[in-house]
Amino acid sequence: MRNKGNYVASLCEIVRWLGQQAEALGVNVFTGFPAASLLVEGQRVVGVRTAAAGLDRDGRPLANYVAPNDLVAKVTALAEGTRGMLSQAWSEWQQVPAENPQIFALGVKEIWETKRPLDRIVHTLGWPLPRDAFGGSFLYPLAPNLVALGLVVGLDYRDGTLDIHSLFQRMKLHPLFCRYLDGGEMVEWGAKTIPEGGYYSVPARRSGDGVLILGDSAGFVDVPSLKGIHYAVQSGILAARAIFAALRSEQASAVQLAEYDRAVNASFIMQDLYRTRNMRLAFKDGFYTGGLKAGLMTLTGGRFPSRKIAMQPDAAVPRRTGLAGGAGRDEPRVADGTLTFSKVDGVFKSGNTTRDTTPTHLIVGPDVPPDAATFYAHMCPAGVYERVDGTLRVNAPNCVDCKATDILGPRWTPREGGSGPKYKRM
Repeated sequence: MRNKGNYVASLCEIVRWLGQQAEALGVNVFTGFPAASLLVEGQRVVGVRTAAAGLDRDGRPLANYVAPNDLVAKVTALAEGTRGMLSQAWSEWQQVPAENPQIFALGVKEIWETKRPLDRIVHTLGWPLPRDAFGGSFLYPLAPNLVALGLVVGLDYRDGTLDIHSLFQRMKLHPLFCRYLDGGEMVEWGAKTIPEGGYYSVPARRSGDGVLILGDSAGFVDVPSLKGIHYAVQSGILAARAIFAALRSEQASAVQLAEYDRAVNASFIMQDLYRTRNMRLAFKDGFYTGGLKAGLMTLTGGRFPSRKIAMQPDAAVPRRTGLAGGAGRDEPRVADGTLTFSKVDGVFKSGNTTRDTTPTHLIVGPDVPPDAATFYAHMCPAGVYERVDGTLRVNAPNCVDCKATDILGPRWTPREGGSGPKYKRM
């Protein structure tokens, strides 16, 4: 958490700039073509197949139909971000273990143009969350009159009615935040999941025949320091070196590409994750117990406790439903459209351009129980799920691809290029 002298920047703007640098060097960047499946020959990955575009709601081709394309490569680097679908598919196919299952958090974020400048970094822990949920908030200055703020909550929370978007709107009413937001304008909204399992959730290997896994897809995030971007960048550098050496030797085999794993294991990526290996996991027992354990871990340099804290997948956590005063129920009942906003308002501010007539990309099982429908409706920050007359209604075009649904409920799959949010300064 020592960040004096560092810069605060928009990741969207950084990525766009990096893309321009890559194109200037002769790299072809195909935006708008999501990879939907792996191409394999035996045990070897040989490329990806893109998602089809131009289908109607029933999957029939329209006049602008674009068939899937196969992109073949000697080495495929999977840098899909959080909850990468192809990375998961490869790990399951190759039966790559991890000591713990990956766990995740969901963050909801807004960009505001403000009247009052912010001259500091603000982090909070706890409120407005219940004591058995892990998470906190942030408030960052991006420019003299531009701030980013958000709320991040671990998806192992126990209250089935907890609503992260609603808690975030409630949080903004606190004087710590509203004094900077009053008179300003919310100009962008977004949501995304973050891998939080740390050292014990990183796959035992991130390389194989013709394939490497990078960044968030491999779980390279250190929760105590709130950092993961530089791990993603460094893993990309190490992957590029391993790929270059493999191509020069004309053997992009698992043996040759295993140099990537050796380089990652010897780098600051795994050293940092090992030092804080149990810190996020300690909060499975609640906020106060977790805080005490995390303090001891900090004092002992991670040596306490002397063993791994075992975790279960977020989807396996038992949830309480039907609470009389759940954490998500005492938020402002009606968003005022000035300081607090509805989920639909948020989707609009995300720049979502998904066609209403696209096939649904969410795989929902039949006969979803009413309690599960209620849970999904509260969990989703974009209003994709609604409980109507005891049944689940799915508004798939609202989806901003945060992947929370893929972790806790209906499966997410890639949809046609150009769908989803159009973030500018997130």
